[in-house]
Amino acid sequence: MAKVHSRYNPEFIKYLKSIGGKWNPEARVWTVPDGKIHEAEAKAKELNVENLKIESEKSAPKQAEDTIPMRLSRDGRFVLISATLMAFTEDVKAMFEGKRRAVKFRFCRPSNLENSFSG
Repeated sequence: MAKVHSRYNPEFIKYLKSIGGKWNPEARVWTVPDGKIHEAEAKAKELNVENLKIESEKSAPKQAEDTIPMRLSRDGRFVLISATLMAFTEDVKAMFEGKRRAVKFRFCRPSNLENSFSG
């Protein structure tokens, strides 16, 4: 379980409850499952939660290279997707010029993308 502490925000508390969060009155923190840390951070950012501090008893699992982080928009009508894509420049240019109908992209973590352009 991870400990979540922030300035009081009723919307964020409602969200923490929805993901299985429990209030610990002795420690004065919310506890949430370790697997929900990234979601809680994203929601806190979306709600402009102040003084956010999250402590995990174990480190969060690394995100697999082929996964795409997603979250709901504030109104819940859209899914916001964050992804770093890599493709050959010539292929993308040809697609935008109408010479190709499809391009093969590779999903990359930012650290992989930085390493691919160094040197």
